[in-house]
Amino acid sequence: MGIMNDLTVAYYGPGFDMTTAPMPAAEYTWMVAVIIIALIALWQARTFVSQF
Repeated sequence: MGIMNDLTVAYYGPGFDMTTAPMPAAEYTWMVAVIIIALIALWQARTFVSQF
């Protein structure tokens, strides 16, 4: 998995394997959630400003 796996191993230690985690997608889920929330916030701000 490249860089993300290297960062995960550096964080959790050399014995950690992301592929055997109960939810490997959880490593990426928070990033996706932050991006989606940011996009929704930008859309809300745009629609709010366009009222004036």
